[in-house]
Amino acid sequence: MICKICLNDDSVRNISFNKDGICCFCEKYGLIKDKLSDRKTLEDLFMQRIERVRGRYDYDAAVGISGGKDSVYVLYRLVKDYGLKVRAFTMNNGFLSSKARENIENTVSRLGVEHEYIEFDMKRLQRFYHYSMKKWLVPCIACSYIGYASMVNYASRINAGMVIHGRSPAQMIRYYDKDVYSELIKPGLLPPEDTDISALYSGLLESIEKKIDKDIMLDVREMLMKDTDKNDLREFVAFFLYHPYNERNIVEFLKKEIGWNPPEDYDHYDCTIHNAARYIYQKAEGRPHSLPEISALIRMGEITREEGSDILSSLVIKEKPKEELDRLLEFADVSGTALFLKAKAYCKLVKI
Repeated sequence: MICKICLNDDSVRNISFNKDGICCFCEKYGLIKDKLSDRKTLEDLFMQRIERVRGRYDYDAAVGISGGKDSVYVLYRLVKDYGLKVRAFTMNNGFLSSKARENIENTVSRLGVEHEYIEFDMKRLQRFYHYSMKKWLVPCIACSYIGYASMVNYASRINAGMVIHGRSPAQMIRYYDKDVYSELIKPGLLPPEDTDISALYSGLLESIEKKIDKDIMLDVREMLMKDTDKNDLREFVAFFLYHPYNERNIVEFLKKEIGWNPPEDYDHYDCTIHNAARYIYQKAEGRPHSLPEISALIRMGEITREEGSDILSSLVIKEKPKEELDRLLEFADVSGTALFLKAKAYCKLVKI
């Protein structure tokens, strides 16, 4: 079955369809659509968050940057347009590309921003990637959790008023109301004083811990949350929840203003195993993993169904990215044969 509004089909995890053939993600998006288009209110909500912390901490905000367009753009806007005292950081998960490092160094130098790389205990990192690959087939779950936990912890460690990230609107609402991240969007659409940050994060951690082995969870907490005071957590703010997003304009702006210089294919160029993860997803789901994100763009009115279908076709990986796969499998200590047998079985299951 394919959604009557977007392109989501039965292969999308946690999906359901109503009697009119509309998927649950389009249906839930309808509940917040007006709020996401109310630019005046969104601008006010962002400024409330800014002014609530400005000058009260050692840094107004902490910003994670990968060298990619979105995080670099967010850092630029916060420094140049909002005049915030920002400290930037980069999570070194072992797969950061040299080109990304080059753009990171150029960006922080141009903006005059303090920056540091967050390093992890490699054995612990490998354990978590191994667990993520064995349980979910891909490293992305581990990477996302490590990234978000690191951001929250980092803000506490350096005493920043908030942590601000650059996840795109499509990434934020692709699984709206069916994933953990949705719980961060809902309070983000309210005045900051209306949210109990400690209770919110405690609830999120509890829901995550239900899906993760206890030993791994304790290991990750020790590695990522050791500087966090549960009574003084800082808000995790989505820049593009409050600001318009146009990928082409962002790319051209950054090239002109700070000499951002990515490769021609700049989508996730910062990650040296991104294509390996895409390939595994494609084998497991029977189509490009970007389907929910493309569907989000359709329901937001950014592209048509026909354009979305063309984009989806262009994202099919036709040749196995052997070098990237070998690097990932070796790091995570996972058998490629066992991995793809499991992916094949999963693909059959989702198509039943």
